Amino acid sequence: MGDSAYSFSLTTFSRTGKLLQIEYALNAVANGRTSLGICAKDGVVIATDKKLSSTLVDTDQVCKVEKITSGSGFVYSGVGPDYRVLGTLCSFGWRCVF
Repeated sequence: MGDSAYSFSLTTFSRTGKLLQIEYALNAVANGRTSLGICAKDGVVIATDKKLSSTLVDTDQVCKVEKITSGSGFVYSGVGPDYRVLGTLCSFGWRCVF
């Protein structure tokens, strides 16, 4: 197996002795953006960096802060598809609890 081949196993080492899944995870973290949450007496302030890698992406269509209920929400800094899955799960989970 070459170093460039994608491996789904967590215990597969490359020829150089590195765990490939760890390398992929570190690269994903390095490509993430900064997010910040500040808790105050009267509320919470959530902010995130909204820089996009391509000029072809419409910035008005990208939302990095998501409202789940009237009193809760979340912000993401990483990969867009992961954010959409987590947002759907949070919304669905919240409806199942109450």
